[in-house]
Formats: sequence, C-alpha cells, structure tokens
Amino acid sequence: MGVNVFASEPGAVQLVWDRLPAGDTTLEIAGRAFPVGAPPPEWYRLAPPGTSGPGAVVVDGLEPSRDYDVTLVAEGRPRARVAVARTAPPPPGRPLARFATFSDCHVGETHFGAVRRISDPGEEAAGLDPYPLRALRAARREAQDWGAEHLVVRGDITRHGGSAEAVRAAAELGRSGLPVYSVLGNHDVAGRSDLAAVLRREGVAASGPDGPVAVDLPGVRLVLGHTPVPGQHRGRLDRSHLDRLVELAGGTAGPVVLVLHHPPRAGRLPTYYPPPLDAADSRSLVEGVRSANPAAMILSGHTHRTRRYDVAGVAVSEVGSTKDFPGQWAGYTVHEGGIAQTARRIGSPDVIAWTQITGRALGGIWSRWSPGRLRDRCWTYCWPDRRGA
Repeated sequence: MGVNVFASEPGAVQLVWDRLPAGDTTLEIAGRAFPVGAPPPEWYRLAPPGTSGPGAVVVDGLEPSRDYDVTLVAEGRPRARVAVARTAPPPPGRPLARFATFSDCHVGETHFGAVRRISDPGEEAAGLDPYPLRALRAARREAQDWGAEHLVVRGDITRHGGSAEAVRAAAELGRSGLPVYSVLGNHDVAGRSDLAAVLRREGVAASGPDGPVAVDLPGVRLVLGHTPVPGQHRGRLDRSHLDRLVELAGGTAGPVVLVLHHPPRAGRLPTYYPPPLDAADSRSLVEGVRSANPAAMILSGHTHRTRRYDVAGVAVSEVGSTKDFPGQWAGYTVHEGGIAQTARRIGSPDVIAWTQITGRALGGIWSRWSPGRLRDRCWTYCWPDRRGA
C-alpha cells in the first residue's frame, strides 16, 4: 500500500497507487483534495478487504520546478505525508507543438505472459472489450485531454499482423480526429497482410519497407523508419532505408525525432530481451544521424520497458506498452530550445486494474522492471547546437 509519483512535467504530476484505504479517503496536494477510496471492479481480486483498487490521479495547475507535499487523509487514520511530488523544469523557449505516442498496443492479443498465461478477468466476467483495445482507447482519450495535437504509434499496433486487427486499431485512433502516424513492429509483419498499406487506407500515415515517412511539426521533424524483418525478433535496416533516414534527418533546419520500433543497440552484444536493432545497423544509424543533424533523438518501443539513455551521443527513449504493466503512453511538448517527455500510466479503472494484474508476470519481476525510473519516464532534453557545439 502506497502512493508514488509516476509522472512529472512543468505544470502537473501524476500520482498512482496499488491500493489505499477504501471509503472516505483523499489525497491532498496544493490545497486540493482528490477522492481515492473507490472500490475496485468486482472482477479484481488483488485488493484485500477494506482497500481500494489501483488508481491514478493527475494534478495540474502546478508551478514548474517546485516540491509539493502529498498527504493521505483516511477515516480512522492520522493524516500522513505519503509522497513529495516535484514538478519538472520546462525546456527553453516557447512551446510549439504537442504529440503523444503509444507503443506495443498488440490489438488482437488474448492473454499476457511468456511463461504463465494471464487472462483478462474483466473481459471474461464483465463482458468488457478485449484489454488491448480498451487500453488503446483509454490512452487515446487521456492523450487528447492532455492536449496532444498528433498521435504516433511506435510499432506492434497488432498482435498477429492481421488486416482486421489493424483496421480495428486505426478506427480507435481515428476517433480522435487528429493526424495519426505509425511505424511497424515485428508483430505487424508476422502475417500475410501489407499492414502499411492497410493502415494508409484507414487514414494512418505509416512507414513501411517502401520507405520512411517524414512529418514536419512546429519546431521538430518526425521521421518514421522501418526496422522489422518477417520471421525475426531483432530489427534490421537495409542500406537504402538507412541512407534515406539519414537524409531526412539532415534535410531540415531544425531538430529531428526518429521513431523506430526497435531501439538501437548500445554495444556489440544485446544485454536484454527482446533483441534490439542489429549492432552494425545501430552504429551506422546513430553515426549517420549524429553527423547529419546533432539536434536529433530516437524514440522506440519493442521492449515493453521505459528507459532513457544515449547511444554514441544520440539520445534514445524507450516507452512501455499500453496494454501491460504499467500500461502507459507518452506525451511530448516541443519547445524552441528542447523537448519534454512525460510518460503517464493509463488511469481508466478497468485498464489500470488489468495492468496491475499483469505486473505479476515473471513472479512479480515485471512490475519492478518495466516502468523504469521516474527520470526514465519524465525528462527535459535541450537541443544541441546544430553545429554540434
């Protein structure tokens, strides 16, 4: 039982908990009180009697770079400070654009877990939509409420690479009315369908083996690349595609964000599973992009884990899946002098209850491994000088 700061940005924080005292319970922060003692869904079995289920609350309207005490007030208990939430500093300059990303949605998946299969009790007992679809729906709604102006999928939008799965996912994203872009992942090329073509017919600008896609937003260029290879879990970049990525990165006067499914590899050998981009391709990509445009960074998915690190001087950010623990999406605010990421946990009650259950995978290790640290989830990155100074 406890409250944690899951996300922080210049004007807001997100607080999350696995369980709290049920009933008349509130969290107080910045002079406001938020009810948090709601009972869990009937099908959720991890909450002991007298406790709420897992939950999340976003507190906005805060000042940047400031500490806020979080106090738990529960009937029959003394008031207690349970956390200190610190808002992030903003990047330099005016804000110019906002976009949100979703990773590893796996629409069409029916269970989670590589060793022990975890099925969704909400779907079985309450007739809810399948968990990948309702997680994507909730993430899309939360991203819109946050202020996203564009939506980006980092690959594995489907589980089996089927056309029907892609159409279903595209329809859910399309309900936003916002421009939607996607790269493909290894699951998306597992079937016989040309998923890039299917997504394009459904209004999603998708990169594929025929070439990358470049989108110019205010203050930044997004370049979407294609790394999956049918029948393989690791990623590859063919030479012509890699050269085109570098060309597009260098062909803008401003910063560039590359979106790939597979993250680049930091060393010659993989140090975690699933396998990232091939070592030689990783080296050629980061060296080429860094030379073409020092104000560049890479966003990826694939690992279902959130991490922030550098590869040969290029900033890389992985963000976990929408549909398994912790169940999240990421928002990006582009400023004149940099970019800020906030990776929030999906707070919809029927989604956070499911993702909390999936945290028990691998004997509970998944709940500790996949979220990363707060500084992996939320950060501010200042653009390097275009001349590399």
